Amino acid sequence: MAPALDLMTAMGVFLIGLLARTGIVVGVLLLLLVPVAVLGAGARSLRALRLRGKGYRSAGALRFRDGLRYAPGHTWVLPDGARLRVGLDDLAQKLLPWAVAVELPRPGQPVEAGEVVARISCGGQEARVAAPFAGRIVAINTDVLREPTLVKSESYGRGWLFAIQPADGAWRGLPDGETARGWLRDEGERLSRFYEQHLGYASADGGELLGPPASLLGAPQWKALTRAFLRT
Repeated sequence: MAPALDLMTAMGVFLIGLLARTGIVVGVLLLLLVPVAVLGAGARSLRALRLRGKGYRSAGALRFRDGLRYAPGHTWVLPDGARLRVGLDDLAQKLLPWAVAVELPRPGQPVEAGEVVARISCGGQEARVAAPFAGRIVAINTDVLREPTLVKSESYGRGWLFAIQPADGAWRGLPDGETARGWLRDEGERLSRFYEQHLGYASADGGELLGPPASLLGAPQWKALTRAFLRT
């Protein structure tokens, strides 16, 4: 009887010691994870502050600019007197591995909604940009002709493409504000799923979307990408 009690006592002491050591390990892990979580939250807050400082807000992993309307082909629209300035939103510029040349419409050219009116050469591939609404081209941004990289580096500003005098008020139906921001966030998630499905990855560390390198995209993949997001 005594040996059995001794064995049970020894097992109890062993289990208590094991639980204590496990608790210590768990406690240490939690202590290590707390600073990591705090740093992660701090980094996200800092990124949000930087975006706001530049006039942007986050829409998931994308930049969103208030005061614009957003078209399904990932162009933005900004009233500028009697005309409307048009450029690429943050998702559209991320589709481009780079921009080596830009082809713009001629002033005076009439355009229909969805019509291809601009082309951006990405080296071996070409991105076609659709008119977000019907009207007449009244101005082009010659800066991007001389410096095509502005299309990527200043997509919400100096990298605008052309201006349209609208044929009617249909452009006012394009979403803006929180509606547009939510749509852009959803589109960013859809883009991540597209990359994961077609290229085997979705996003880089820190939540920034990876731009598809031209060397990894065959012609059919590029066509599928631009048809799905630029609607061309």
